Amino acid sequence: MTAYLVLARKWRPAFFSEVVGQDHVTVTLRKAFEKDRLAHAYLFSGPRGCGKTTTARLLAKVINCEVPKDGEPCNTCASCLAVNAGTHLDMIEIDGASNRGIDEIRDLREKIGYAPSQSRSKIYIIDEVHMLTPQAFNALLKTLEEPPQHVYLVFATTEPHKVPATILSRCQRFNFKRLELSELQGQLERICTAEKIEHDEDAILMICRRADGSMRDAESLLDQCIAASDGRIDIPTVRRVLGLVDTHVVAGLLDAVSRRDRRAALEIVDGVVSAGLDLEEFFIAFLEGIRDLAVISISGGEADWLDLTSEETATLSEIAGRFTVEDLLFLFRSMSRALREFRAASRPRYHLEAAVAEAASWESAVEVSELLRLIGQEGTTGAGTPGAGTPGAGTPGDGGGSTAGGGPAPVSGGSADSRRTGRGSGASASGKETAEQGRAKAASSAERRAARTETGTTAASAGDTAASAGATIPGEQTSPGDGCAGGQKKAYPDSPVLERLGGREQWERFLAQVRESKLTLGIWLMAGEPSAIEGERLILSFTSQSRFAHEMIRDERNKRLIETHLERFYGRKFVVETCEAVSIPASGPAEGPEKEAFEAARRSSRPAAAQVPEDAPVLRELIEELGGEIEPPGGTT
Repeated sequence: MTAYLVLARKWRPAFFSEVVGQDHVTVTLRKAFEKDRLAHAYLFSGPRGCGKTTTARLLAKVINCEVPKDGEPCNTCASCLAVNAGTHLDMIEIDGASNRGIDEIRDLREKIGYAPSQSRSKIYIIDEVHMLTPQAFNALLKTLEEPPQHVYLVFATTEPHKVPATILSRCQRFNFKRLELSELQGQLERICTAEKIEHDEDAILMICRRADGSMRDAESLLDQCIAASDGRIDIPTVRRVLGLVDTHVVAGLLDAVSRRDRRAALEIVDGVVSAGLDLEEFFIAFLEGIRDLAVISISGGEADWLDLTSEETATLSEIAGRFTVEDLLFLFRSMSRALREFRAASRPRYHLEAAVAEAASWESAVEVSELLRLIGQEGTTGAGTPGAGTPGAGTPGDGGGSTAGGGPAPVSGGSADSRRTGRGSGASASGKETAEQGRAKAASSAERRAARTETGTTAASAGDTAASAGATIPGEQTSPGDGCAGGQKKAYPDSPVLERLGGREQWERFLAQVRESKLTLGIWLMAGEPSAIEGERLILSFTSQSRFAHEMIRDERNKRLIETHLERFYGRKFVVETCEAVSIPASGPAEGPEKEAFEAARRSSRPAAAQVPEDAPVLRELIEELGGEIEPPGGTT
């Protein structure tokens, strides 16, 4: 029985023109040989199986070929045949991984000066040259810079960044690219035709996808499938041999995730486990499916580079319509992190199930800005503001200003995934309940305002009228003074400080910039409010509900970082200080001298509701209903 020659060796290119996908290298080498401008040292870098060592052998073959033609070896002379057989005495291949020490390089330096034994030149090919030690590289420098005229050095590596700069500067470098799917598919089909192997195009495509740009891997996988087939390579054979996951299974999982059906998603995982499939391959296929959905959603289903069949494209396009692009990007990042944890887990199945359940819970993600706004409304004013503070209730994929699944609409100025709390199931029922409570609070507030419009004007216009007259709402009165006393700051419904910072919209842009730089710092900063500017001092006030954020912002490192962002954004230097904001009840301070002074100031400076002119019935009714009073034109004294 003769030894079988595997396809990767049998179909190794014998000419430069047969090297697939590396024309930028082979054409340059052929022209350099024709013009007699070959360098004495070359460095070939690139991923595995892309033709580095093969090209080095072709270069050695054409240099010593007896009758080269058009920059190609003849492949018939004694020298070419010896190179093909690997027996040429003047083509020395060295494995850099096993000959990496200084002793081996010293031995090479001693032998490199000897004249060629069989041809006119000696060619040294050092594969995986990055494995050499620093001492070995240093010993090679002089020889590499000024080798004998009859010597050519060719280095090959998959990690050129590990090669010292002193070596790189002495070589001509060629970067080999990862082969495209179409290039791999064309070569495998040519091999199947020449070997008279019946095959399905989709089966060859699956092999090429698994090869990940490596021609050697693709030919080895084809060899394996041919051995396992019954004379024809079809999709079931490829899946069985390579342990690939059926695309319909992945599509079913994506469909279950899009419908937020955790039970169906876990049943699919159980089926994969029962079938004995590789769980990591399944996880990677799931991640690739999310990526395909994102590309389809962005490109509108016209992404030719996905290399999907028409049936797969139609199925995934239907599923992609249930997501927004932001949801898919969030899912991709979340599952990428889960895949890293999965690979380090002692119980892979449990982590896979948890990740899939988390992916199917994407509806429960809540935007931090909305959550903080609702908490702030509950803790300070006691009522939500419809519109800006209330999340939309859109349906998945409707594009009506909300994210899929009724999530809140993205806030301008920041990326969608940077404003979410939790991931999938990680944003638990408590987060959902908080959002629902906020919506209910905002709705009840809107109903109360609508009820007040029966007097002939809306609540908003009435509020504006009261504000212009200086009306004050109980629970939000402020005492005289504007500084931080004892580390606390009085809370104001509308801070005039924001006007000095360019308004609320400009402040939101600044917060978005901070979130882009450091997400957690931006989230903590969103819980505060600018309450005073005194020279270079910017005072941020935090409510009692935001004590954790307050503590984080008080950290000196975080303060310095905020000051840096402020200077970059506003063009002026600030010194950040913090204090706790408190709301003073309508009754003023507690019993004692402060209480008496407070009441005296109110009685002496603010007219009662009875003093409202008769021709302002709306204002009188509003003051009586809210229990407010009118401030004099000079404001609070």
